[in-house]
Formats: sequence, structure tokens, C-alpha cells
Amino acid sequence: MNNSGIAVVQAMKQFSFEARDIVAIVDDFNIPAGTMRLREKGSSGGHNGLKSIIYHLETEEFPRLRVGIGEENSAKDRDFVLSSFEDPEQIKQIIARGVEAMEQIMEFGVTKAMNLVNKKNSDTVKQEEQVD
Repeated sequence: MNNSGIAVVQAMKQFSFEARDIVAIVDDFNIPAGTMRLREKGSSGGHNGLKSIIYHLETEEFPRLRVGIGEENSAKDRDFVLSSFEDPEQIKQIIARGVEAMEQIMEFGVTKAMNLVNKKNSDTVKQEEQVD
């Protein structure tokens, strides 16, 4: 995954599309598990896969969907990132939210989908705060 920029460039050549037409979907242990953050462009934020894509495309101008895999008080290292999820239901929910985010991107475009995806994150946080 750390060299994913090579595959992206090869796919762009084979299928003739622009950087702005991709959506890089990446894990992010710096945000809570299941949280989605959609951005139109930006830096790698330290993510090696995004660093590779940015390097090989020579631009930060492509959308990315960060999928939270973080947990409170967990070690944020290579072993954590490569470990498996302990809760199969949680991974099913994360995949369903990711699919929903991609459907919104395709239907409404990245800008409007950002409002939907990122708003849903804040709504989820508010609901969890009410339960506590």
C-alpha cells in the first residue's frame, strides 16, 4: 500500500482518466474507527500510501476518503495498522459507510458529498454524546 502511487499512475494510463477523477480511500488511525473524512485535496497527513500517490501524480489535487481505524489508548504503530479488527460487526458497518460515501460522491460530486459524509460524522458524535 505504501507504493500505491505506481498502480494509480498505471491505471490512469491504461484507462485514460485524470487525477481529479480518482478517490483515494485510505485508513487513518488518527481518527476514531468508523469515522469518515472526505476532502477534495490536501497533503498526505503522514499517510505513506497518500505520499506515494502525491509523489507519482505530482499533485495533491485529488479527492481522498479517510476511513478511521483508530481506537482510544491503542498503540499507533505498524503492528496496530496491520492487525485485524476484533469486532466483525464494526468492520461491516465501516464498509457500509464507505460504500455509502462513494455512492454519494458518484451521485452528488465530491463537494456536496463532503457535506453529507462529514456531517454524518458530527451527527454520530452528537448521538454518542447523548447516550453517555
